[in-house]
Amino acid sequence: MEDAVIVGAGIAGLAVAVALKRVGVKALVLERSDDLRITGAALGLYPNAWLALDALGASHKLTSIYAVIQSNDGIRPRTLHRKALLKALAEELPADSIRFSCKITAIETQEQEGSSTAFVHLEGGTVIKAKVLIGCDGVHSIVARWLGLAEPVYSGRSAVRGLAVYPQGHGLKQAAHQIVGSGKRAGFAPVTDKELYWFLVCNESPEADLRGDPEAIQREVIENYAKDFPETYLEVVKHADLSTLSWAPLMLRKPWNVAFGNLSKQNITVAGDAMHPMTPDLAQGGCLALEDAVVLGRHIGACVARNGGIVPREIVKALSDYAEVRRWRATWVIAGSFLSGWIQDGGSTWGLKFIRDAIFYKFIFKKLVNVARYDCGKLA
Repeated sequence: MEDAVIVGAGIAGLAVAVALKRVGVKALVLERSDDLRITGAALGLYPNAWLALDALGASHKLTSIYAVIQSNDGIRPRTLHRKALLKALAEELPADSIRFSCKITAIETQEQEGSSTAFVHLEGGTVIKAKVLIGCDGVHSIVARWLGLAEPVYSGRSAVRGLAVYPQGHGLKQAAHQIVGSGKRAGFAPVTDKELYWFLVCNESPEADLRGDPEAIQREVIENYAKDFPETYLEVVKHADLSTLSWAPLMLRKPWNVAFGNLSKQNITVAGDAMHPMTPDLAQGGCLALEDAVVLGRHIGACVARNGGIVPREIVKALSDYAEVRRWRATWVIAGSFLSGWIQDGGSTWGLKFIRDAIFYKFIFKKLVNVARYDCGKLA
């Protein structure tokens, strides 16, 4: 029997595994793909994420490579390759910690003498038993479904994301750029001196035949969605590395479903997008996943230290306490992200423009971005 099984080797799953290793608990990570997931070319990590990475002992590998970005809100993120973050976390784990090509078909629990054991059924008939099961398996999490959490919903918006590559260097300063249009918003920021991360968010869902055709995505952005945007942005899109392009609907779990839902039950809980999928408008999805890992590791570690190991009744309380700590933090960030996107991308009416420019950007947004100043604390 495994002490801890983590479903999913994304940011949350690997970070939780590192956190558990730091507190003396070996975890097995089950990943459905054949390699580390690289969906999403790049992401921005804000100060709260770097504090979490400090606690996990992995930040130094990345801060030496990726520079700080200057932003108008005064909170200085770094934009980095998603795969670099995954590799930095995976390198902290023993070689046998991640098992790839594991497709889960079912989850069940069995009670015996007051002890709950999780049974993870894999395609092919393999069954893995665990004292603790942690779902880090993304927006459409099978673990979240087992807990009874409501399914994520479509936000009404979608996003194109990608990397732009300049072999001779892009020559731009380390600063974030944003363009706000009517029902759409775009931006870009340096990743390295030769690469830029760029995005476009709009109030439409991509047609099914566009999602898997990067050339069509690029053409649609240039000729339709961004045709009235500054030439600087269009040049960025023209330099897109087509292999990094994606266009997907933006999903979220309704905040009240997180506030009042079952985030843990018995010896099972969730972290990252499995708990709190959100729109990217405050760039906090990956940041909160890293926070989750530290908080969960701290609760499990304290429980193990008190009891000399994983004691069933005590671990149930540790997971419940973790869920309560994360519940309201996640709820408010989901709500704040949705509000931010709804106001900025809401449309072209005079009233919405007035609210956005005269009220939201001057007063509300400054409050919302303060979620990035949060400190999740240390592992012990």
